[in-house]
Amino acid sequence: MEASRNYYKAQILGWSVYIMISTAVFILSGTELNLSVFGGIYLVFALGLIVTHLYRMAIIQLGWLDFDLFKIAPRVLAACILLAIGFHWIYLNILNLAFGWNKVFLWNDQNLFAWAMLFFIWNLIYFAYIFFQRYRKEEIKNLKLEAARNEYELRRLRDQMNPHFIFNAMNTIRALIDEDPNKAKGAVTQLSNVLRSSLQTGKHELIPLERELQIVKDYLDIERMRYEERLIVEFDIAPETLSSSIPPLMLQTIVENCIKHGIAKLPKGGTIVIRSLSNSDYTEIEVLNSGQYVANSDSDSTLGLENTRNRLDLSFGKRAWMTIGNQDDETVKTFIHIPKTTTHDTSIDH
Repeated sequence: MEASRNYYKAQILGWSVYIMISTAVFILSGTELNLSVFGGIYLVFALGLIVTHLYRMAIIQLGWLDFDLFKIAPRVLAACILLAIGFHWIYLNILNLAFGWNKVFLWNDQNLFAWAMLFFIWNLIYFAYIFFQRYRKEEIKNLKLEAARNEYELRRLRDQMNPHFIFNAMNTIRALIDEDPNKAKGAVTQLSNVLRSSLQTGKHELIPLERELQIVKDYLDIERMRYEERLIVEFDIAPETLSSSIPPLMLQTIVENCIKHGIAKLPKGGTIVIRSLSNSDYTEIEVLNSGQYVANSDSDSTLGLENTRNRLDLSFGKRAWMTIGNQDDETVKTFIHIPKTTTHDTSIDH
């Protein structure tokens, strides 16, 4: 409906502009503006509306709107010639009848070229608008498809993380059953809290850093039951970063890797430091852990890191990234750089 309204508005406006230009040309040339002159001008307006509208109906009926530029071009050129001939013949006959003119149709009449150019301009504007609308619809369609693909990929990555996290937590509890059954019971209770939080946050694409830190702390409470004094955790969180949005379970996954591939392999255990910084329009998160990072040394670790990078890319594009490497001989540093956005979702229960 909107396209049809735009078409009729453009038709009336376009041919009205032609009337004004024609009138101005006659005035500037010194032509006397009598009834027959005005009749000729307004006849072009009326015929132009009728002929181009019928031509548009033919375009739609013949399926030209589905053609590409190379198929349309020769058809438009041929149509402009035929329209000019038919238009000129009808125009002369009506003027002869209405005003007693005695003009005959001549093939070398320069008006034929003028009408052909007029119809060519009409075609140029009409098809330019059609191609623009087609491009716009295709672009919107592609954006929707891209958004759907991104949403599917995010869900796939989130679904991939939940079993991974549960598997690691259950391994911790299994180890505690042999070492200290009472602690194992407490760990089961703590795990239920962590699972509850992870299931709630897993429904969201982004959550506040503050909420993610709570999940991390709950998870670390379970691990402390197992590692006791071998696991030391330090937090250095800038208050202004707590409202920053991050993908759920992203930081928790990094902390898991710190324990599994760092602390667990050290006889004396080690330290995990989680730090956040506010830097202009970005939030920066650093996770330091005792140990040494060896690239591609563990397929499970690699999967978790690639998963995290993919989630950052899908959520923030090139504005976010993650790096991991050895800060020194005894410390691994994971660095996350994300744009400072906030989530206003308050549906997550605490």
